[in-house]
Amino acid sequence: MAIRKQQKAQTRAKIKQVAKQAFLKQGIDATSTRYLSQQASIAVGTLFVHFPDKLALVKDIFFDEMEFALRTASQHQQHVSSPVDYLQQMAHVLFVFYDDYSEFTQQVLLDSLAHGGFHTTQMAAVYDGVIVRFQQVGVDDNAAHVFAENMIANYWFVLLSGLPKGVLGRQALDHLKRLNLPFEMSYKNALKSH
Repeated sequence: MAIRKQQKAQTRAKIKQVAKQAFLKQGIDATSTRYLSQQASIAVGTLFVHFPDKLALVKDIFFDEMEFALRTASQHQQHVSSPVDYLQQMAHVLFVFYDDYSEFTQQVLLDSLAHGGFHTTQMAAVYDGVIVRFQQVGVDDNAAHVFAENMIANYWFVLLSGLPKGVLGRQALDHLKRLNLPFEMSYKNALKSH
C-alpha cells in the first residue's frame, strides 16, 4: 500500500513539473492536457485522476509557487510598524510573484474572486495586520477598520488595474503608496500623540 501511495505522489509531482515548464514556456491556454500527458509519459485519464481539470493543475502549481515566494520573503523581511509600509511590503512580494506568473495569476485570481478563494482569505489576513498596526498607536477600533478597508480597496484597485497589462512592478507600488498617503499621515499623527 505504501508503494502505491509513493508512486501516486511521484506521478503527481511529475505532472506538476512538466506542466509548470510547459505553462511557462508555451502558455497555459496553448498547452493541452494531451501534450502534458505525453510529456509526463502517462495516459490522459491518469492526469485527470490527479487533477480533475486543467485549472485545478494550474491552481496547484500556482499555490505551491506562491507559498514558496511568501515563505522566502518572510525570512528576509524586517518587521514594520507602519500599516502602509506593511501593505507595501506584502504588495511588493505579491506583485513580483504575480508578474512572474502573470498568466497563472489571471486565471487563478479570476477563479478566486468568483468563488471567494485564496486571495480573499489572503487579503483578510493582510487587512487584520493593517488594523493591528493602527491599533498599536492608539487609533480607535472603528477608525482602524475604516482605514484598513480603504487601504485594501486601494490594493485591489492597483492590482486589478495592472493585472491585465501583466505589469505590477515599481509603478504599481508607487501608485499604491500615493493612494495610501492619507493613511500614512493618520498613522504618523497617531504615533506622535500615543
